Amino acid sequence: MKELSQTQLASVAKIQVAEVAENLDLLSLLDAMRSIIFYVDRDAVVVHGNITARRWAPSRFVIGSFLVDLIPDWRDVNRLLAEIAIVSEMGTASWGLEFLASTHGVEHWFRVDLIPTKRTDADAAGAMIVIDEISESVRTEYALQESEARYKAFIANSSDAIWCYSISPPVDIRQPADVQVQKIMSTAVLAECNVQLAKLFGANKIEHVVGARLHRSRSVSTRRDVAKFVENGYRLEETELQLLTSDGKRGCMQSSAIGVVENGFLTRAWGITRDITERRNYIDKMEHLANHDALTQLPNRELLYSTIERALERRKDGRVMALMLIDLDRFKEINDTLGHVAGDEVLKQIGPRLKSELSEIKSLVARLGGDEFAVFLPSVRSVQQVVIAGHRLLDCLCDVFELQGSKTEISASIGISTCPHQAEDVSTLMRYADVAMYHAKKSMKGVALYDSNFDPHSPVRLALMGALGKAVRENELLLHYQPKVSMERHHVYGLEALVRWNHSHLGFVPPEEFIPIAEMSNMIYPMTYWVMENAIRTNAALYAKGYRLTIAVNLSPRTVTDDRLLTDLSNLLKRYQLPSHLLELEITESLILLEPDRAFAALKSIGDLGVKLAIDDFGTGYSSLAYLKRLPVQTLKIDKSFVLDMLDDEQDEIIVNSTINLAHNLGLSVVAEGVECEAVYQRLSDHHCDCAQGYHIAPPMNDLELESWLKNSRWTSCP
Repeated sequence: MKELSQTQLASVAKIQVAEVAENLDLLSLLDAMRSIIFYVDRDAVVVHGNITARRWAPSRFVIGSFLVDLIPDWRDVNRLLAEIAIVSEMGTASWGLEFLASTHGVEHWFRVDLIPTKRTDADAAGAMIVIDEISESVRTEYALQESEARYKAFIANSSDAIWCYSISPPVDIRQPADVQVQKIMSTAVLAECNVQLAKLFGANKIEHVVGARLHRSRSVSTRRDVAKFVENGYRLEETELQLLTSDGKRGCMQSSAIGVVENGFLTRAWGITRDITERRNYIDKMEHLANHDALTQLPNRELLYSTIERALERRKDGRVMALMLIDLDRFKEINDTLGHVAGDEVLKQIGPRLKSELSEIKSLVARLGGDEFAVFLPSVRSVQQVVIAGHRLLDCLCDVFELQGSKTEISASIGISTCPHQAEDVSTLMRYADVAMYHAKKSMKGVALYDSNFDPHSPVRLALMGALGKAVRENELLLHYQPKVSMERHHVYGLEALVRWNHSHLGFVPPEEFIPIAEMSNMIYPMTYWVMENAIRTNAALYAKGYRLTIAVNLSPRTVTDDRLLTDLSNLLKRYQLPSHLLELEITESLILLEPDRAFAALKSIGDLGVKLAIDDFGTGYSSLAYLKRLPVQTLKIDKSFVLDMLDDEQDEIIVNSTINLAHNLGLSVVAEGVECEAVYQRLSDHHCDCAQGYHIAPPMNDLELESWLKNSRWTSCP
């Protein structure tokens, strides 16, 4: 049964109490109502109560009780009694009075309607009291008020700019996206914001910016951002945008926004904007440092490679690209004669000269390291134009360099490769340009365009370059380990990790064929990292079984000066929990000649990790003893070419003996490679050689063969 309206209740109240008592139908109606209903006389004595009232009252005796006895927990009861008296006296109803009660510490709210009742002679008899509990709605209202207060406090005190744009008239989201963007741009008005947003507008008060059109947002990409907002389903998530600040400078902002769609119409958009200018500047600085050479501020090898890769991906048919590798001739003489400060000054002047000469051609000038530079031309008219540009660069490099208090001249050799005529990937472009550059240097031509006749590699070996990258990525390479023994204790103390490649179609590929290919491309570091990780993992497993062996890994000159090496070494040692002194890195003498200063710095940092260092193939290069004594190495390895024939060639034996004495005088130990018989082993022992390595001891072995050898060999004892 439906509740009675206020008009119906007023009509009922006019019936005399005695008459109501006799009207059973009306009483039944009142009993069916959910509201608490009392009839009271002028003294607030209860004359009647419906079923809900009798169940709610704290006493069984409702009729004849004073109303105040039935509501002992109500506050401000006197106000209620006064209202009842007024209603009874004046005969005028009072609606919507609110009262608070507290029962056992829990607060309850009630809404009270007072309706006068009269006798037939029109004298006021009392009042009908209609009570409804409204606690839930009051609490909800208070919660909403508190939530709104917190929301306003959050907006007001947020360090981020918070805003709401109202879109009037609303935009129909069924319209084409470009139409929606145009309408949003023309109708969106700033309806609400905090002080932080006002400051972005260059204002100090919110009221100065509320009502501003969207185009006044100072964003330099407003339309593009709105288009993205529409395309993403009326959402933006941490979108970076450029903003013109009040002083005309550009700032970097990060915005997130969400649109409010009602009945198919976009009505408003809420958002947060954060100033990330400092963070973006820091990230840009870090990215610049990671992608640029510290001395010359030119792009480095990594940035050059990534730039070429992006250009190749976007290359259109018919577009010609070119790569030039530039190697300075006799640059070492400047360092040796004028000093490294002068040499650095020359290197810093190279970039501006090259850029100036190429000002009319889109290009990227990079420094690869040492005295090597590169120029990438993403779009040229013809191969002939590239060759002419190469000669122009050569001429500008031959001009006199003005240094502090002196002048000097240099020359250069330039190798050129092109795409798509010769190569279509970064590695091949680099290798072909390198081949051309060495031909230019050898033939003293100055500039040379790649020609297959210059290339010492066969077509099959050229195909290995692409396959090598796949072999590294898919773990197709293998490591073999050759033991090294102490000649004093005749006991194995270490291993050398040697990389092997068993190609799925070509079969076994000798290291002397694929390692030079890797060194000419950008695959040398990934391959070296693979070798380091697998060698360290193998030795860590042996270490866990009780073996205490050093493991040696060969490094190419380019890898030693790679900025990634030190961090990767440290991480690998930590990951596999191998003590750093059980890792040895072998370098060649050529590194000393290429970049002595960078080599010294890099090797010192590696030595600081506790990693041991050795010079491999000693005697085959042209290293200076002055450099040798400065290097933080512990070991010299005599090349096997001197050891193999030392019993039959007196000169070889003299070289071996002299090298051993030289190393000992420098405080270094000596490892002789190529020991293939007992007689050579004994002769080396007579010369007080420290360690030996070769087939007389053991050939290179895979993991399983190595473990078996360690358990059964006369050169070792089980842990």
